[in-house]
Amino acid sequence: MRIQYLDRCYEVIQKIRSTPALDVCVARYPDGGEWKTCTVVCVYDRELARNLILVTTKKNTSLAFQDLLESFNIGGTYYIVFRYMSGEALVQALTRHEYNFRERLLLLKNLFGRILLLNMPDCFLYEVLRKDNIIVDEALQVGFQYAFTEVEYYWQVEESHCVHRIGELVQDLFQKELTEKSVRELEEYARNLAQGRYEDIWSCYEAYHTLYDRLLQKADSSQIRPGRIWWRAWEAFKAWLPVWKSVLAVLLILISGVYLLLHLPNPVQSEDGITFAQIGTLEIKGQEKEKNMEKAEGSRQEQPQGVSVK
Repeated sequence: MRIQYLDRCYEVIQKIRSTPALDVCVARYPDGGEWKTCTVVCVYDRELARNLILVTTKKNTSLAFQDLLESFNIGGTYYIVFRYMSGEALVQALTRHEYNFRERLLLLKNLFGRILLLNMPDCFLYEVLRKDNIIVDEALQVGFQYAFTEVEYYWQVEESHCVHRIGELVQDLFQKELTEKSVRELEEYARNLAQGRYEDIWSCYEAYHTLYDRLLQKADSSQIRPGRIWWRAWEAFKAWLPVWKSVLAVLLILISGVYLLLHLPNPVQSEDGITFAQIGTLEIKGQEKEKNMEKAEGSRQEQPQGVSVK
């Protein structure tokens, strides 16, 4: 599929999302002798298109919003072209890569820098502040994927909603430190975000910028340790757990051996040889009674005739 507009031609490579109102596609276009990749949103719903014009034209948006390349109308379909960033979605990167504390601090700093540089409308900012729409490259540089998954909420978004999503990202990025309460300054920052104490994105950035160097020093000097005593005790317990398992296994074997030795059947020497008259604490009396009766019967048979036994 090709989309021709004036002297520009967009060749669709893949359709990544489709609804009755719009399609989101990955496309490529020639630029200066090489092919570049972009995201093309094809809007078919006219009412939606009229609303989107207010936030997707160069005339109505900030010149700093460089991710928006152009928009145009052809045959009743409204097309919006965004810059495409290759890389891995943050939701996957956090799972596949074990970023250390310093790397995650830098990642959040780069995220703030990208947000402030683009100065995009709040509706787009609200949507791209999702882990599956934030793209991270190998150098921890951040970009965004414009997927239009929440387009029905665009007209209700306020900057406070974007601040709330920043708070959610902080919780995800620093889950380990916040759970362990190992960085007091970071814990306070996350709490202020959750309680809505920052008015806008700029206030969030200023507060984080103030903390950034201090947190880096903590990371470099290995001052990041769990703040709760019970947490440190649990970590110590887990470290010694393999040793304790081995010791416990040996003790169980020894106890089992002693128990078996003490409770094996006890042999008893008798005229008929070795018999087992007792098993543990259980004394077998039935067999002895039968033997005594047999002996008494034998004695009667051996008595001479005419002699009575009294």
